[in-house]
Amino acid sequence: MPPTDVGAHAHKIAEAVAKAWHGSYGSGRLDVPLSVVSTLAAAPQNDSHGNDNTDAMITWSPDDFFAFARMIWRAVIQERPEITALLYPLIAWIFEDADTELNSQACAVSRAALRARQLDLTGTDRRFDTDLLGTVLTVLRPASALKARGQFYTPACIAALLARMSDVEEHQAVEDPMVGTGGLFRAVAHVMRDVGRDPRTIQWVGCDIDELAVACATVNSMIWGLGRDIVFHVGDALTDDWKAAALAQRDKLSQLAADITRYRALFALLDGYPVRDSDART
Repeated sequence: MPPTDVGAHAHKIAEAVAKAWHGSYGSGRLDVPLSVVSTLAAAPQNDSHGNDNTDAMITWSPDDFFAFARMIWRAVIQERPEITALLYPLIAWIFEDADTELNSQACAVSRAALRARQLDLTGTDRRFDTDLLGTVLTVLRPASALKARGQFYTPACIAALLARMSDVEEHQAVEDPMVGTGGLFRAVAHVMRDVGRDPRTIQWVGCDIDELAVACATVNSMIWGLGRDIVFHVGDALTDDWKAAALAQRDKLSQLAADITRYRALFALLDGYPVRDSDART
């Protein structure tokens, strides 16, 4: 049985993921184990018949998991094209040419997370109560690496205190120039729900120098139900005009997605349109 405390449960999953990843791959890249946990977060605890999804998913082959991951992230990109650039550092490997060894190692990580009962956390409302991806990132990275990067994530209790003091109303903007994986945003959303307010009405504005942390914050915005109005940026909040850059990037990707949708509609209308001989010659 998983721990009843969500923080302890998140730490148990993170330790299982780190052990499986470092045991099969060694050290170095962290995008793969983080993306595995992010992918599993898309699965509910039970299927439509009430059966435990963990029992089925833990038997998947590496090809099964890889196909599931591609399906999930293709759907996310189609639905949310404006966050593609933010997610890219986390999910790029999923769309590269298949690597049998890497897929096998990713599947080993998924089985470790499933044995630690990740779906009992991310596949239920308990997902609103903790930052699993932030815990996984912290456990995967040695303390020395975090210190060298100057990364010191705000403890959940402090984030909760700040959120309660802020008293955020609906349709406001919440800004965090050192957003990390978004722990402060989770706390604010939690407090808002407690008082009957909808966090999906908020514009969430965040910046961090760590592209993997920002990618995790982007995934977390979906896990925690923060809505679509997220303005995240990878860069130095002290030197960059990061809010303008983040808005410009989001608007550019949104416009590109709209153009693609429009062109697809035009091609669909032209499909089957009779081609005259003069058109064919030109």
